[in-house]
Amino acid sequence: MFRINYDLWRDYSFSYTPEFWKIVSPSGLEITSKTASAVFWWKAFSYHLSDDKLITSEVKYILRDLYGWFSTRGMAKGNDIDFHNRWGKINILSRAKQYFSIPKTLVSIGLCDTNVLSGDRAVAKSLASQTSGDGLVLMTTGVTVSLLDKQYPWYLQDQIDSAWDVTVFQCGSAFYGFKRSRKGLVGLDWRVAQNFDYSQQEWFLFNLTVAQHERLLSLSAELGVEIGRYDFMTLGDSSEELVFLEFNATGQWVFLDIKDEFGLLDTFVNWLKRPNTRVSGKLN
Repeated sequence: MFRINYDLWRDYSFSYTPEFWKIVSPSGLEITSKTASAVFWWKAFSYHLSDDKLITSEVKYILRDLYGWFSTRGMAKGNDIDFHNRWGKINILSRAKQYFSIPKTLVSIGLCDTNVLSGDRAVAKSLASQTSGDGLVLMTTGVTVSLLDKQYPWYLQDQIDSAWDVTVFQCGSAFYGFKRSRKGLVGLDWRVAQNFDYSQQEWFLFNLTVAQHERLLSLSAELGVEIGRYDFMTLGDSSEELVFLEFNATGQWVFLDIKDEFGLLDTFVNWLKRPNTRVSGKLN
C-alpha cells in the first residue's frame, strides 16, 4: 500500500509525463506507473491545500489527472472521484425514495415553495459539506423557516422524531448496520457530541431485516456503488422502518468498529485485494 495524504502534498516528490509517473513519500517509499496496480480515492477534497487559490487548483488538478490515469485503465476501485458531483444529494434522495421513506426536502434560493415542508419548523443542512470562509461548518440545525435569510441558498428537511441514528457501511456484498442512541444529544446532529479519542464504543450493531437488506442491494445497484455508508434514522422508537437521509460515497467508517470486533477492516482489506470490478468508472 502507498498512501498519499494530499493535505501534505508538499512533503512528496512527484513527477508526471505522458509516458511515466513517479511519487516518493516523505519516508522514501516509491510508487510508479510501472509498479502501481490499483487506486482507491478516499474522501473528496473538502478544504484548501494552500492559501493561494491557484496553487490549490493546480494541486487538485494534478491529483485528479493521476486518478484519471488509473480510471482510464480500469484500475480505479470504489466510487469515482466525482460521484457526488455527478449524482448530487437530491437526485440520490429521489432514487432512495423508491426503497425507503425520506423526509420532505427542499433546496431553495429565495425561500420559494417552502409550503412543500410540513411546517415552519425544519432542519437546515449543508449540501457541499464545505467549511465557511471563517472555518465553520454547518451541522444539522433546527430552524424557523419564516425567519431565514432569503439571500442564502437553503437545504431544508422536515425534522424527524427518532430514537436512533442508523448507519450502514457497505463493502462489496457485505452490509454492516450500526445504531447510536439520540438520547441526551446536544442539538440535532450526533457529530457535535462525537468522541474523537475513540476510547468508547458509541455505535452498536443494528440488525437489518431481510427486506432492508434487499432494498439496500437494489439501491446500491441503481447507484452503481459497492462501497460507502448509508445514513438513516429510525421512525420513532421502531427499528422496522428506516428513514433515508443520505449516501456517503467516501464516508468514514473505522469509528464504527474502533476495537476491530466486527470485521470491517478485514472486509475492506480483502475487498481491496480482490481483482478490480470497475472499468472506466462503471461497475461490471
